Amino acid sequence: MGKLEEYLRKKGFSLFNEGKRERVIMDDYEFFIENSAIFLPIPLPTGKESLDDLIGMGTKYARASRISQGLGAPLEYELNGTTIYIIKRFQNREDLENSIIKSLEGIESLRYFI
Repeated sequence: MGKLEEYLRKKGFSLFNEGKRERVIMDDYEFFIENSAIFLPIPLPTGKESLDDLIGMGTKYARASRISQGLGAPLEYELNGTTIYIIKRFQNREDLENSIIKSLEGIESLRYFI
């Protein structure tokens, strides 16, 4: 078991291998890892959402924003249908895992601070 997988399991999150891509599930938010890059999805409104849908979208935006802030620059962006992906590329898997763990730890400490 890798360091990231072990960390996520301890936090109650999950990491699923889907072939070329891994999916990280954090309660009400999920993101993807491909090679040495992380993809943080942000849904875009279409005008057909209910108020509850918009609140959920706001939560996803906040999660992606906080995680990407912890990962640091440079970031890339990709539009795919009604989703924007914030993309952070790393030199290797170890750097990616360390950065994700550091970013998620920052979110946890902020949540308890507030």
